[in-house]
Amino acid sequence: MTLLNAGKNRVEFLSVGTRIVGDLYCPDNFDSNKTYPAVVSVGPLATVKEQAAGVYAQKLAKQGFIVLAFDYRTFGESEGEPRCFENPANKTEDIHTAVSYLSSLDNVDSNKISAMGVCASASYIGGALIGDKRIKAFASVSGYFNLHEFVAFNPMVTDEARETMFQLSNDARQKYFETGEAQRSDFLFAAFDGTSEDPFMKDVYDYFFTRVDSCWPNYSRELTIFSVEELAKSNVLNLAPFITTPYIGVVGEKAPTRYQTEQFIAAKTQGINQLKVIEGACHIQAYDLDVYVDEAVQAIAEFFNQNMKD
Repeated sequence: MTLLNAGKNRVEFLSVGTRIVGDLYCPDNFDSNKTYPAVVSVGPLATVKEQAAGVYAQKLAKQGFIVLAFDYRTFGESEGEPRCFENPANKTEDIHTAVSYLSSLDNVDSNKISAMGVCASASYIGGALIGDKRIKAFASVSGYFNLHEFVAFNPMVTDEARETMFQLSNDARQKYFETGEAQRSDFLFAAFDGTSEDPFMKDVYDYFFTRVDSCWPNYSRELTIFSVEELAKSNVLNLAPFITTPYIGVVGEKAPTRYQTEQFIAAKTQGINQLKVIEGACHIQAYDLDVYVDEAVQAIAEFFNQNMKD
């Protein structure tokens, strides 16, 4: 039996035999004799639980939920090899396991579990929703559902650059097979630099470069290079027509990625769909700027409460 307290609780559980480390946030007025609705909170590509996932977890807990933010396998404090392997299928499996873990807790109402994903994790949750009906509602913030496009088939990437990227990935996979050495690189972030005047590019650089050392020592933007092959296969827009789970998509008014959420809603022809636009916000700004996060959390909490009724 897991004994919980108000605020942050460090927890561990196994996903496919690998130790997962998470932070479980309980409401400020937590009562160990009661049960609460629960949420799995997961963050952007390559990030750790102390980043956007944890920010939303803390704030949703103050809305009366028990919320789990965790490090996916191979990231942060969780175990798993090769390190920093961005594998959508594995991450989806970890979400399934996180739901199982929450359902096992005495203080969680297992009939009232939702999931919230920031950026790429929206697609990982989408993959889980095809079969996992334990997740009663779904929210995304700055959701990115077509990783196939983002990584490999972005129109801004030339055919030559694409071929080079896949060759690097293939070579790295072969080296891992032959030697056990998993080469890592931050080349997926190479397009972002601190000199751009584009607001979105500047936000990305600030979040993934400038703030890292002081804010998130467990984070690394270097990914195992053959992550490219896995990401290139992932497009949850193809699954959207089969997802029936009630959904709210939160996007910044000025986010260049807003179209991804709009495409997902257009493709998700079954069940409840709702779009929440945060005026003035861009993509990254919805990760942890209080003025935008608070608005997003309020909308998500209301949506979850409305769609997790007995």
